[in-house]
Amino acid sequence: MKRQNQNNEARIRELENQLRREQETHNIERDTLNNEIQRLRKAIDDQLMEYRDLMDVKIQLDAEIVAYRKLLESEETRLELASSM
Repeated sequence: MKRQNQNNEARIRELENQLRREQETHNIERDTLNNEIQRLRKAIDDQLMEYRDLMDVKIQLDAEIVAYRKLLESEETRLELASSM
């Protein structure tokens, strides 16, 4: 009976140690994954910021194209009127 209790206590200690090691491994993996998530979120934020900057430039260039097109059309209209007189 005493031998059985010693075996059971030894098994309990072994299982507790195994549990502790697995918890440590889990914590390390969790921290690694959380760090990777943070890195990916930052990369996504950086890309989103770059995309927004590019969209702002595109909108400005589109507005500039429209303005030049209007100037060109008005100049073409003015020149046609002057040549028909």
